[in-house]
Amino acid sequence: MEKALSMKVRLGIWVLAALSLALVVGVGTTAKPAHALCATPPEQGNWVNANPNTNSQTRIQLRFVCQDQILNGQPYPPGSPWYVRVFGKCYPTDCDWGEVGAQRLSSGHIYAFYNQGFAKRYVYAKMSQSYPGQLWVYTRTDFTDPNRTDYETQNWFKRQ
Repeated sequence: MEKALSMKVRLGIWVLAALSLALVVGVGTTAKPAHALCATPPEQGNWVNANPNTNSQTRIQLRFVCQDQILNGQPYPPGSPWYVRVFGKCYPTDCDWGEVGAQRLSSGHIYAFYNQGFAKRYVYAKMSQSYPGQLWVYTRTDFTDPNRTDYETQNWFKRQ
């Protein structure tokens, strides 16, 4: 009887060890792929100037790329976390400034730089504190021609 009890104890220990190993190793389970946990920022999207009669920027598109993964020590996917596309008032159709990479500054502004040859433009966008739900965009234009006067604009945009 003592020998039978000893055999049952050994069998129980072996079963317990096998189950423990299965739990640790994950036998019978498949690893699930990791998914990004980035929330969509409120600035992302297509915006139209709140003033339909503006002579300034008419539209702006802000595109966010979630980079919450690191690959070889670099954010992934590579490139800028933000992309900005501005449309200025032109006739008969608006002028597309093109899409450029951008970044969020510590102030919370999304900053983009355009070098258009004849001018350098510094674009800052942030959700408006004065007009909830609207995007505030400040742009400084520095002309390369010293005879042209540099200027700044402030515009508010509504989600399109």
